[in-house]
Amino acid sequence: MKNNGSSDKVIVCTDLDGTLIGDDDSMYELLEIADNKGILVVFCTGRHLPAVTEFIEEKGVPEPDACTCLVGTEIYFPVEGELVLDERWSQIISEEWHREEVEHLLEDVRELQLQEAEWQTRFKLSYYLKDNQPEVLKEVAERLENAKLKANVIPSGGELLDILPVNSGKAKATQYVADELTINSEDVIVCGDSGNDLCMFKAGFKGIIVGNARDELKDFEGENAYHAKSGYSTGIIEGLEHFDII
Repeated sequence: MKNNGSSDKVIVCTDLDGTLIGDDDSMYELLEIADNKGILVVFCTGRHLPAVTEFIEEKGVPEPDACTCLVGTEIYFPVEGELVLDERWSQIISEEWHREEVEHLLEDVRELQLQEAEWQTRFKLSYYLKDNQPEVLKEVAERLENAKLKANVIPSGGELLDILPVNSGKAKATQYVADELTINSEDVIVCGDSGNDLCMFKAGFKGIIVGNARDELKDFEGENAYHAKSGYSTGIIEGLEHFDII
C-alpha cells in the first residue's frame, strides 16, 4: 500500500449490505458518532449508484465522503450535493481489460449463469455460481491464464462470482479514494462481511470483520483484522473502540 497522505483524519470504508446495513438503530448511532468525531465515511459496496442513492434517501442518512460501487469498478465523489463518477478511475481500470473476450472464454462453463443485466457493466462481468465452486474457480483461473487475459476473479456470498479488471476491486478503489482525500493508509479502517471485502483485508488495511460475516471472510486471520463479536453497525462501533478511534 502507498502511504502518502498528510491528513490526521480517519476514513471508515464500509460495505453496505450485511455490514453497515442490518440494524437501523446501530447504523444511525455509528453515523452520528462519525459526524461528531469528524470521521470520513466511504461506502464500499457491490450496489450500483441508483441503489446507493435509494438507500440514502430512504433511510435519511448523510451523503458519504466518497462511494465505491459495483465492487470497486466505479468511484463517486460528492460535488454540489450529487455523487459524481470519477472518470480518471474508469480510465485507470480500463487498461488491460477485455470484457468481451473474457465473457466469450467462459460462455461454455455450464455452472456459470450470467446475472441480470442491471449487474453487468462495462467493467463488471457477474455470474451466479451455485455448484462445484472450487472446481469452477480453478477452471476459470486456468482459462484466463492460458488465454493471457488479466482479471480479478471474486467469489462472494457462496453463489456469486464477479470478474473485474485486474486494476480494480474494493482494495484498489479504497486506496485510490484515500490518496484522493490525502489520508494515510494506516488511517483507513475497512469493514465487511463477505468475500468481495476480503481483498481489503489482504491488502493490509486495518479492518473490522463484523460478527455476522460469512466464513469466506471470517476465516481471515491477519493481524490487521479485528473480529467483532457483534454484527452489523454494532460490530463496526465495537471495532472502532478496539482501534481507539472512538
